[in-house]
Amino acid sequence: MSTPEKRSHAVETHWEHAVTWGVLGLLCLLVGLFFVRYGYDWLGVNFTSLSFPFLAAGPLLLGYAGYRIWASRKEPVFTSQCPYCSTYIEFTSAPEEDFVCDSCNRRVPVQNGKVLEVTGVRCGYCGALNYMSDKTEVLICEQCDREIPLLNPITGEMRHAPRGFARVDDEGVYELLLVDVGREREAVITSLQHMLALNRNQVKDMLDNVPVTLLTGINRRKAEMLRAQLEASGASAEFAQIGTAASPGSQT
Repeated sequence: MSTPEKRSHAVETHWEHAVTWGVLGLLCLLVGLFFVRYGYDWLGVNFTSLSFPFLAAGPLLLGYAGYRIWASRKEPVFTSQCPYCSTYIEFTSAPEEDFVCDSCNRRVPVQNGKVLEVTGVRCGYCGALNYMSDKTEVLICEQCDREIPLLNPITGEMRHAPRGFARVDDEGVYELLLVDVGREREAVITSLQHMLALNRNQVKDMLDNVPVTLLTGINRRKAEMLRAQLEASGASAEFAQIGTAASPGSQT
């Protein structure tokens, strides 16, 4: 299935037709009126009869122009929000495939008719912030063009590692702290609601006490990913080791 037409393009097409046919309609009326007024004795020949086709075509063309203006207002609206820049994009039908955002020019992932959330991932080579979704299979850094090892955002386990990548397990236990909310407070609230499974009021109360600990007892990979997700929303976060994960055979 092809990407649906953006509503702005559809409306623009309607108006282009409306202007074109409207101008032609006006010209037909003007030519018809000219023949009515001056055609009876123009160069000694009666051209009055020539006015009838023009006078008949003019209203028809103007009527079609008016129909295209009416049709532009009746175009259906399906709104999708870009997960990168939060811009709302209007389509004439619900998108079923990936599309490009008009504002940030990034390709927005769509699966089963739903826009997927994206997660910020920092490149381990150059530190640049990149984004991945559930559809991402291979992630190439936009800054240094190296392939970035992918982690599952829920489990923190390796999803995909590039050839030659050496995995180093970290048995440390970490806590994630929110240091600064930044300017995009609404984006941070939304991100924390999904991250912590809290309601809006609980998150707002938490933001009033920054710096605040968000999560404790998580592994390093998950801490890095969640920090990148917060930074993508404009906030500042840090994580610190608070201990070492207990081995399976140890006793508490």
